[in-house]
Amino acid sequence: MHTIEIDDETYAGLEALAKQERASVSSVVKRALCRLPSLRKPAPVKMPHGYKIPVSEGRKPFTTGDVLKAEEELYREGKA
Repeated sequence: MHTIEIDDETYAGLEALAKQERASVSSVVKRALCRLPSLRKPAPVKMPHGYKIPVSEGRKPFTTGDVLKAEEELYREGKA
C-alpha cells in the first residue's frame, strides 16, 4: 500500500463524490487516475493472425529486424 498527500479541500470533494456514488474514496481516485492518458495500459492491437500486440504511443515500432535479432541472441545462448 502507498500513501499520497491530498489537500483537505480536494479530499472533501473526493469524499462527497464517493458518498454520492456509494463508493470508497480509493475507488473514486483509482477511476479518475485511470482516465489519464499517460497512465492507461496500452490497448492491444488485433492482428490478422490472431496475435495481440500492445501498442505504446511515442515508442519505437517493433520491427522484423528486432525479431530476427532476438531469435539470433536466443540461438547463440542455446535457448532456441
